[in-house]
Amino acid sequence: MTLFTTINLSDGRLSTLLTPVNISAGLVILWIIGFLRYAWWRAFSRQGLPKSLPWVGAPEDGFRSRARASLRSFLGLRQLLLDGYAEYSQNGKSFVLPNLVNGHEVVLPANYMGWVLEQPESVMSQFETNRQFMCGDYTMLGLLEGTAWHKIGERAKRELTQGLDEFAPAIVDEVNDSLRSLWGSNQEDWHEMVLYDIMIEAVGRIVNRVLVGQPLCRHPGYIQASTAFSKYILLPAMAIELLPRFMKPVLGPVLTYWDRLQYKRMRSYVVPMYRERVARARRSEKVGGEPNDYIHWTLKDAVKHGENINTEEFADVSTRRLAIITFTAVQSSAITITNAIIDIAACGDSVRVQDELRAEVASAKGVWTRSSLARLPRLDSVLTETLRLWGILTHGVTKAVVARDGVVVPTGEHIPCGAKVGIASYGPHMDEAVYGEDPFVFDPFRFTRPEVASILQRREGALPGLGFVTTSEHYMGFSHGRYACPGRFFANSLLKILLAHVLLQYDIEPIKERPANPWLNNTIGPPVGAKVRVRRRKPAANAEVMA
Repeated sequence: MTLFTTINLSDGRLSTLLTPVNISAGLVILWIIGFLRYAWWRAFSRQGLPKSLPWVGAPEDGFRSRARASLRSFLGLRQLLLDGYAEYSQNGKSFVLPNLVNGHEVVLPANYMGWVLEQPESVMSQFETNRQFMCGDYTMLGLLEGTAWHKIGERAKRELTQGLDEFAPAIVDEVNDSLRSLWGSNQEDWHEMVLYDIMIEAVGRIVNRVLVGQPLCRHPGYIQASTAFSKYILLPAMAIELLPRFMKPVLGPVLTYWDRLQYKRMRSYVVPMYRERVARARRSEKVGGEPNDYIHWTLKDAVKHGENINTEEFADVSTRRLAIITFTAVQSSAITITNAIIDIAACGDSVRVQDELRAEVASAKGVWTRSSLARLPRLDSVLTETLRLWGILTHGVTKAVVARDGVVVPTGEHIPCGAKVGIASYGPHMDEAVYGEDPFVFDPFRFTRPEVASILQRREGALPGLGFVTTSEHYMGFSHGRYACPGRFFANSLLKILLAHVLLQYDIEPIKERPANPWLNNTIGPPVGAKVRVRRRKPAANAEVMA
């Protein structure tokens, strides 16, 4: 018997009940019930995790204590990570790290990294964690299905890494042009600039010099759209992740409208280049003799695999992949170089550090090959130390359990399907047993000290001169294992060349106090708005190494 058969339709009670006011009130009540249920799951519940696991930040085993810890995670995750590492990880225990935005995570001791890496994607998936963290169904331009996403990583790893020495002259040329136009060419006057805003444009130009070449890499419209897409994509992702599931399809497209607008602007510049290249290839009946850039790689790979390169769909999908590669390269590199310059300016003996770095860089004598950059241990140490302190993500290696029956972790707990398990990076990055005293203080040459180098080399297999890209269970600036960032070798060359030329061409005025890096959930942002003062150096002394 249905609801409507129990109502006497003839006496008018149905029309009395179904008034606009009653319908509106009923919908409001249902919305309130749904919201309360969602709030309970997000902040108060265990989200299916076993009671045997301790919650960091929740000393009492109760829903109020869990809620306080969950709310604290939004702006106070740093201390929760440190407390969990000291109290549980270093004693061989797993713990629950509350996470209001992305869902609670089970953090294992760092020595179980091998077990985490061994789990197949059918049991624990890094891809699924990344998809959820980025709200990829809405922010990644529809590239999460099939092989599209994997092609992005494969192309970055293959083309960008293999062509490093070939790209070096173009990178150097773009670095010099960017510094002249954005940092200034006056040899006498100090001038102040908002560092992150300047560096994201500079890095955007350098990255795009490799990906799309000249003149597009210097086109103001394209660079503005490219860097804007890269700069703000994480903010709507976090906002969407906080929404209840039923609201995401409604508000997700609204929150990502700005990003899609920037992509459309990028597309208006790139698609005509595809059409022109395809037309030339059709005339010559081959793809070849073109600039060695992203468009060339895409067309060459498509012809090799028998894809139709003459369609609008092919040009659109390829441009979307370009936008995502640009985002991953520009955002992370701009934040890292901003942090490194501020670290140098704020360290105890900034002038001496700058002089020592310049002396080392001068030994490269203008040869910026991958092997020559590996012979700059102090420059490498500065970047490694910066990424250790201010890595963009605190995840390290975190995987979502996708096996229907869940998984039993090495510490004995059964973790259900849908939960996240892994190794957080921030605690191991601050381990005094590895990094010595004062691990929270920027020590520019920490990784050149024999005691630190020997510990990392003995325990982690780190390579001398390549600490910046050599990941381990105590250094996860680029994640670790087969999940390590495929573009980190390109980032290594780009950042070292850029920082070397900054030091050779400019004096950086020391600052008394380092501006804080904002924490928002499990991301560490750059010190947005922080200013530095710089002055162009006289070119004569270093002219031979800036070519």
